[in-house]
Amino acid sequence: MFWNFCTFVANDQRNNSEKMRTHFNHLIHLYITGLIVACSSIFVCSCSPDSKNTELKPHTDSLIKTAYDARDYHQMLTILDQQEDSGSVEGIQSSYWRGYAYSRLQMNRQAETYWKKALTFNISTDEDAKFYGMAASRLSTLLLLKGDYEGTINVCIPVLATLKEKGYTMNPDYACLHASIGGCQLHLGKEKEAEENYEHAYEIYQDIIQTENGSSESYSNAIIGIITITDNLLHLEYYSEAFIWTERFAELLDQYKKQNDAKPFFIDKQSARLYLYRACALEGLGRKAEAALAYHAALKTQYAKTGDGKMEATNYLIAAHRWSEAADNFQILDGQMSLHGFKPNLDNIKNQLVPKFRANLGAHRTDSALAVADYICTALDSAIIWQKNDDAAELSIIYDTQQKEMQIAQQQSDINRQRLLTSIVVFTLVIVFLTVYSVNRRRSAIRLQKAYDKLAESNAQLTIANARAEESSKMKTNFIQQVSHEIRTPLNILSGFTQVITTPNMELDDATRADINKQIIDNTNRITGLVNKMLELSDVNSRATIERTDEVPAVQIAAEAIEASGVASAPHLDFDLQLTTEAESQMVRTHLSSATRALSLLLDNARKFTRGAEATGDVQITTKQTVHLCLSVSNDSIFFTIEDSGIGIAEKDAERIFEEFVQLNEYYDGTGIGLTVARSLARRLGGDITLDTTYGGLGKGARFVMQLPL
Repeated sequence: MFWNFCTFVANDQRNNSEKMRTHFNHLIHLYITGLIVACSSIFVCSCSPDSKNTELKPHTDSLIKTAYDARDYHQMLTILDQQEDSGSVEGIQSSYWRGYAYSRLQMNRQAETYWKKALTFNISTDEDAKFYGMAASRLSTLLLLKGDYEGTINVCIPVLATLKEKGYTMNPDYACLHASIGGCQLHLGKEKEAEENYEHAYEIYQDIIQTENGSSESYSNAIIGIITITDNLLHLEYYSEAFIWTERFAELLDQYKKQNDAKPFFIDKQSARLYLYRACALEGLGRKAEAALAYHAALKTQYAKTGDGKMEATNYLIAAHRWSEAADNFQILDGQMSLHGFKPNLDNIKNQLVPKFRANLGAHRTDSALAVADYICTALDSAIIWQKNDDAAELSIIYDTQQKEMQIAQQQSDINRQRLLTSIVVFTLVIVFLTVYSVNRRRSAIRLQKAYDKLAESNAQLTIANARAEESSKMKTNFIQQVSHEIRTPLNILSGFTQVITTPNMELDDATRADINKQIIDNTNRITGLVNKMLELSDVNSRATIERTDEVPAVQIAAEAIEASGVASAPHLDFDLQLTTEAESQMVRTHLSSATRALSLLLDNARKFTRGAEATGDVQITTKQTVHLCLSVSNDSIFFTIEDSGIGIAEKDAERIFEEFVQLNEYYDGTGIGLTVARSLARRLGGDITLDTTYGGLGKGARFVMQLPL
């Protein structure tokens, strides 16, 4: 308030400041004693209870409670605005409630601003300490969810020290701050420190329960705190630790049920969550049967039948690869997003739509998966534009709020000015006020620069997100063009030969007719192979293992793959099959068709890239290339090693070539999915496919190794 008063006087006296300065130079010595008295008066006036009301008035508090119960957050903001219009200045409680209202309206930037503001006030009463802790707790949770781990820790540590100094440690917010620190440490890989903070939070909840003689509220607060911890552990795949916390969850819920004022809805909802968390933890530990039982128990609750319950259940269903059930639950996703007012931002696309796509893809609901994928691609640009507009709108609201605060402060300054102008001593402070004003302007400039830097950082993040969206769109377009080319080329050939053989009175010799038949068969097989690859692509991201029920010789896999790929009959190749002594008679328990398919794709890859690029027209065979297939046995595994003398692969692309739709050389025909499908099949059979980077290199050939368990 003192700085606002200084600003007012400086602006009010700007035009005749020179005249007043001359006058005060004569009076400065005369009023030096009055200066000291005036400074004291200003200090007392600025700190008096009448000049700064940091608490909500009882009537306002009642209105806020009514709006809170009705979940009318716009009305809550209106009530707080009316409080400001009456001349009151923001305090801890009003800043907390503003942040709470904005968070419920999904305007997290404003919520963060007001909760940080609440932490700037001094704590003078127990009520202050209560709302101070609540603001810090919600702010830490918001920053943690945003991924600002350093910012979360920087908020929590000084707040914990302040609350401990004030003796306000026996409350859920104090425990929540420790849990937030633990969550940050867990994300930063500091498991031991995270465990210590989680245990400290749990001890605080237990102490609160004992202090409050086991009230239902103390148990419910503890349950909510443990839900946050367990959810964080599951999210980061600490399944053993998460299962331990579900046991604590169960103990607290059992105690809550025994309370006379226990709420049936709360019991039902938290029971459902308990079983779902257990199911996820057990699934992650490989205890699938127990996980399925826990999920079945969750389905018996009423909450599991609600929209929110079905959405929470998808976490387990996806983890358990129960794709059809997950896809069924996701059918209500659009309604749930509309019900909760979820905005089409990047986070909701990642957390809601992408899992829906995975579920439909895993359930082999190709049309639904493609529809969701198409919607995701369309929504990305909209999400980026929406986020830009939303950020601009939030900044505008923050600016308007600051302007309103300045107006209220200006009104307060007017009142103080009327009091101080009754004494001539106040004029001796003009020089001091001008100095303070310049300092305040400098501080404002620094704050503005910081705000600008934050805006620039946000813009950079949006630029990166936009670039990723453009890359995704380009990849999709290239894939469609490549598939179109792969289909159009053989179709043109088939169409041409069909016209030839169906032309009336067309006489063809036996050699020509045989060549036409061969071309028709080859190109028909080419289209069939492409369609098969497209069908196989839908299973690429599946983690489900393929049952290994075929007991076959290893050489049979090699023989069938050689025949399917046509590598042995390629005119531009010298093909060689080598067998170690152990491999000649080795039997393998696997899935014959899948193993053969994976190996044939590798051989087909070697056949293709050992000949001249089709786009260059280089079809003349001057020097034959070589392809070697070697079978060996080692460490309970069979190894199929394919070496070729083709165009080779750079070491930096050793992993990139296994990504979907990636083609390192655009002059060769293909869709860029063969190696992706091959590796997926091998891994689902318990093995793997790798590129040996110690062999060959760009322009020097390549060596692929497929490993399968015996």
